[in-house]
Amino acid sequence: LDQIIVGKILEVKPHPNADHLCLCSVDTGSGIIQLVSGAPNLKVGACVAVALPGVTLPGGKVEAREFRGELSEGMLCSGAELGTDEWGFGDDKGILLLGGDITPGTSLDKALNLDDRILEFELTPNRGDCQAVINIAREVKGIIAGTKLNLPKVAVEECEEKTVDLIGVTIQDPDLCRRYACRVVRNIKLGPSPSWMQYRLLSAGMRPINNIVDVTNYVMLEYGQPLHAFDYDMLKGRQINVRRAKPGEKMVSLDGAERELDVEMLVIADQDEAVAIAGVMGGLASEVTEKTRTIVLESALFDPYSVRKTAMRLGMRTEASARFEKGVNPEGVIPALDRAAQLIQQLGAGEVTADVIDNYIRPEPQRTVRLRTSRVNRVLGTELTRAEVQEILSRLDFPCELCGQDSILVTVPPYRVDISEEVDLIEEVARLYGYDQIPVTYPAGTLVQDQEYSDSIKELVTDTVCGFGLDEVVTYSFIGENVYDKLRIPQDSPLRNVLRIKNPLGEEQGVMRTMLLPGLMDILTYNYHRKLTDLGLFEVGNVFIPSGEGKTPDERLHLGMIACGKVDTGWQAKDMERDFYYLKGIVEGILEILRVEGVQFQSYAGSPALHPGRSAQIFYEKELLGYLGELHPDLLANYEIKTRVVYCELDLDKVIQFSSRDFIAQPIPRYPGVSRDLAVLVPFSVPAARVQELICRGGGNLLKEARLFDVYYGDQVPEGYRSLAYSLLYQSPERTLTDEEVAEIHSGILQLLEREAGARLR
Repeated sequence: LDQIIVGKILEVKPHPNADHLCLCSVDTGSGIIQLVSGAPNLKVGACVAVALPGVTLPGGKVEAREFRGELSEGMLCSGAELGTDEWGFGDDKGILLLGGDITPGTSLDKALNLDDRILEFELTPNRGDCQAVINIAREVKGIIAGTKLNLPKVAVEECEEKTVDLIGVTIQDPDLCRRYACRVVRNIKLGPSPSWMQYRLLSAGMRPINNIVDVTNYVMLEYGQPLHAFDYDMLKGRQINVRRAKPGEKMVSLDGAERELDVEMLVIADQDEAVAIAGVMGGLASEVTEKTRTIVLESALFDPYSVRKTAMRLGMRTEASARFEKGVNPEGVIPALDRAAQLIQQLGAGEVTADVIDNYIRPEPQRTVRLRTSRVNRVLGTELTRAEVQEILSRLDFPCELCGQDSILVTVPPYRVDISEEVDLIEEVARLYGYDQIPVTYPAGTLVQDQEYSDSIKELVTDTVCGFGLDEVVTYSFIGENVYDKLRIPQDSPLRNVLRIKNPLGEEQGVMRTMLLPGLMDILTYNYHRKLTDLGLFEVGNVFIPSGEGKTPDERLHLGMIACGKVDTGWQAKDMERDFYYLKGIVEGILEILRVEGVQFQSYAGSPALHPGRSAQIFYEKELLGYLGELHPDLLANYEIKTRVVYCELDLDKVIQFSSRDFIAQPIPRYPGVSRDLAVLVPFSVPAARVQELICRGGGNLLKEARLFDVYYGDQVPEGYRSLAYSLLYQSPERTLTDEEVAEIHSGILQLLEREAGARLR
């Protein structure tokens, strides 16, 4: 939207050659231009969105063009054309009209206040409190010394009617719900929420529904406290009972699915039946609709373990359950409820009744933890004073009281459910003091036994592949079973014999992987669609093969490599394509370092996941070590990738099995080598590996290296043939070779190739 500017319509007149078009004179801030439009809501003085020539919209690139003989120097845009209608910025009747007096030439994102930045946080599981924007703000205040926290000022104007006269609340199972509060809001006026709220919800990944639901979601994002709104008139007996589900009880949830409940699940019920699954999702019967006139707003404290178990059993992972599972602030129940009531009032969507029903069973006592400054310095290796430690914790709103000569009695805020011991506070001190300021100390200890051979091989492979320029990644061992369809794995393939997870986190993590391709493909796709098209990635990790009922699965160590685009070889050379031969060279380098000799690459067209003409299986004698090839275009289409991608997967356990542990050190050559190039025409039916084998055999002990550096077919090469060019290095450890000796060996190699491979000199 920063490329779209605000214009002001100065004049509107009919098009001389078209009844349904108008000519508009528009001030763009840098000049007055003429635009042709057929919108019915054109009016003089209106501020409009203007796309000038050269701007690209979802529908295509804007260009200056004539309409019935009149030039249009750009385009007047509607909300649908800009994609802003879903944020409440649009008009079904025509172009987007902007309220207020906006200076022409202002970018549209600034005019609509859409120019803010969206930050994505990767939260660790212990910091559930940071699922609230307010607590993120607290973190910022703690990190940036001197920053003040400005919380929303909440004030609710209540009518005379009292909440307690309208609804009753009973907690029948206090072990699963320690606090339940609610408010009643009358004279509900359901409608869309304002554009600023819709935009913030969409930016946070939530879909706007209506003003009531949007307020509950907005407050949840703000305070981290999930809320729910019930249609008051749908609650039988005007009663809310928080209880366990009855045997065989069923309920239709908001998503329209009928849920079978068990007696371990906590539900919110009216006089007769369950109307919501506590902490997970509401029920369809009490949903807020256009007919709703009165609502009950719920704010509660549900047991984290109960919510998690219920969500897993029902296969429902919601924004609410994600917060309750990690624990919410017990003291945030009422503030969040009041904030929601305030917003509903501000939006003119209802009248709030007096007082709050608050059933709080066993209020949680304040938690205090004794922190010793000496322990902080011993663990962190610092020399902080007690005053410095107190100042750091105070920035995080931890009330501190000095006790003794060395200790601080710290009161833990109720929203920090992750703080329970002294070491937790030491971690907080380390975070805010700065890991970069903690002095480096070297560990002292005794020597330990050498690594297992397989572990050292794993490290060697990792270092080797990194040396070839690929980046190491680590992906989840859990994948979704449907990914095999996306990867074109046949139904009868052994790769589909998967180990299933009994209680998966979700459908996308339901089985253990049998190959590394799914995770690597996801990471490559993520980067490709963000314009990073020159990639080389690898992973060394386990795959899991079922061994039968009740048996431990077979874990195999695999190496997966995936690449696309080009390799930057510097300004002096042409960039190298990451193709089949690029990855084959890396495989050969790995096998050479592991001293696995005699490996063969055999053409293979039996995998639907690979290109039938650009793939191979890797064999040691008759043992399959892995496969290598270009991914099939249909597979890439499933990921919307339009470039070639090559992939290789090796069974490292098998490679280690055939790796030679005997290392023979050789002295540095004392005599110079002699280099010769050899280019031969070889039938397509003869693999390059066979040619390499014959060259090495013909060269004998004096041939130290044979490297393929060029493959060519096309013009000047007979049909059915290809040109293979090799760089050969001849060298003797005892003397300098003469040209005659090299020429004789070179000639012998060529004769051997002609005789056994049908080759001829190019």
